[in-house]
Amino acid sequence: MKKVILLLLIALVSVPAIAQLSQGERDFAVKYLNATHNNIVETVKNLPDEAFNYKPENGGWSVANALEHILLTENTFYGMAQQTVANPENKTDADLSQKDGVIIGMLANRGTKVKTAAPFEPTGKWDSKQAMIDELEKSRNMLTKYLNSTDDKLRKHKASLPFGEVDMYQLMLIIAAHSQRHTAQMQEVLAEYNAM
Repeated sequence: MKKVILLLLIALVSVPAIAQLSQGERDFAVKYLNATHNNIVETVKNLPDEAFNYKPENGGWSVANALEHILLTENTFYGMAQQTVANPENKTDADLSQKDGVIIGMLANRGTKVKTAAPFEPTGKWDSKQAMIDELEKSRNMLTKYLNSTDDKLRKHKASLPFGEVDMYQLMLIIAAHSQRHTAQMQEVLAEYNAM
């Protein structure tokens, strides 16, 4: 009986260390990434090249530019998450989870204008719309596979971004919210294009 109790206690202590993210957190992030992926694809897949490359009169980005920006930031943020969890100096005991909703709202909101850092400026890296859609598909498959299978303690590692500290789970939410923001931008550009 003492051995059974000891084994149960060890199991209870070990579970949070192994299953660092709850299934609910994993499911939410995966669903959000998939939903934003689908919105992007639905927005761009049937666009003629003229609409895809149309730049608004105010000098903003085309749909192609916004999609490239999404891809550039997504790859960078995923790499940042991998490097952060690999570095023990980035560990934290702080619970940042109460900021999940605030971060999503802040990043998805088009009302707050943000100047893009130079590494995330579109430069025409991909040669076609289909190549960009394929790259997004590859990226999202990698992210969702990672979230569904990782034992990395994403909530226990943090990084500093221009708007504050985030844990690495929140960085996954940022990827989805950021693409939601720029899909809205694409739709604004297309509304202007269609009104011509």
